[in-house]
Amino acid sequence: MGIEFVMRRVEADVYERMTAEGFLDDFKKEERGVGETWDVLARILAHGFIESPHTHALAILGGSAVPGVEKARARILSPAEVVAASGLLNVFIDKVIERRHEQVDFTGAQGAGADGAPVISVDDCVRAFRRLRKFYAKAAIHGEGMVLLFAEAPSSTEEAR
Repeated sequence: MGIEFVMRRVEADVYERMTAEGFLDDFKKEERGVGETWDVLARILAHGFIESPHTHALAILGGSAVPGVEKARARILSPAEVVAASGLLNVFIDKVIERRHEQVDFTGAQGAGADGAPVISVDDCVRAFRRLRKFYAKAAIHGEGMVLLFAEAPSSTEEAR
């Protein structure tokens, strides 16, 4: 069983309610295109240093925890954090993603083999990165916050049942 990553754009007033009242399932747009590449992509963006949420991986690993979410982990980014994350993503180009895909040790990452090599292709990472960057750019333009959901994804054998 893996963990799937879902991003949701939320209006500024919804962000305020989420931080005041807890998790609400009210969102403007949802992006599932990063999906199972999230862990490998976060390590690429952080150049392997995922312990620091102030890296370019802020878009995947940043934000504050949202209490009371069952069967999923959730984080929320304020509109200001979305602008910051979008700015960090905009300095990356595909070639950086490709080069880091070859260089970074992915040991322990979802989407990596026991030898630390990614099983997720560089093309999948580039596609996911482009979707991540575009989604954040639109949220930043509209002054929106972001909810990041990390939910258990059934394996292909569980789906077959």
